Amino acid sequence: MNEHVGSGAEPDQTSADSQRESDAQLRGVIDEYMSTFQPEPEDTAGVRERILQLVRDDLYRGPSTSLQTQQGHPFSISTASVRSIVRNAVDAVDGIRARSVDVEPAGDPEGSAATVSLTVAMRAGISFASTAEAIRRSVSAEVLAELGIPAARIDINAEDVYVD
Repeated sequence: MNEHVGSGAEPDQTSADSQRESDAQLRGVIDEYMSTFQPEPEDTAGVRERILQLVRDDLYRGPSTSLQTQQGHPFSISTASVRSIVRNAVDAVDGIRARSVDVEPAGDPEGSAATVSLTVAMRAGISFASTAEAIRRSVSAEVLAELGIPAARIDINAEDVYVD
């Protein structure tokens, strides 16, 4: 996971090298595009740096999930935040611990709902069928409360059993 997401920290050497490589590729694309026409110099002042800053900002934020409110207003939220919301909801169910979480935009229009796929570890001796419904209720309520969109589908895969 990117340690710099939302931290405001300076990038490490690998990130800096990656950023320089991305900057060089973007400069090439910008220069190629700019060579196709002759804009006035005042029209292009700072364009390259503004484009590069947008890309850098996106790198620091990390991956995001694009959704939209019930009123149709688009927004994006870091994928790590969405996964954390779902994990907290799963972990609130007695005897269940979230393992992996995947949330994808769903609905019509796209992003007006979410499809959740998760894997869990469950405590030995609990009934999975009734516990799965408790997980679905918890995740559904939390996704709606925190993101303002419904969970259209919640797929659960129990991949491990643990003993307290």
